[in-house]
Amino acid sequence: MNRELLTQARDGLPPRLNAGILMGDGGFCVLGWMLLTAGFHPITLYSNTLGVVHPELGGPAVDVVARVYGLDRDAVIGLGELNDATPVGERVEAVRRQITELLDAEPSR
Repeated sequence: MNRELLTQARDGLPPRLNAGILMGDGGFCVLGWMLLTAGFHPITLYSNTLGVVHPELGGPAVDVVARVYGLDRDAVIGLGELNDATPVGERVEAVRRQITELLDAEPSR
């Protein structure tokens, strides 16, 4: 797990998260935020709603997030599902708690 990057994504969460991968309604979804935090340019990030278009690092968004953050694919899917199923006003805190649980589940090395 890339603890530093995951902590950075958690601690820098915007005040609002959208449901779904597309940037709209004034913000990002959790996977879009994590990709942007990892250094993917927004144009590359949003040129495909299901994946990241990049010659070396691209692929489905879930797989790219899992690979870059060193997370299990199911954990990334869980973050996306939590993000989308949580009411807007509670979404950021719910995602923050889930990321904290991921960090706490794997001790620092």
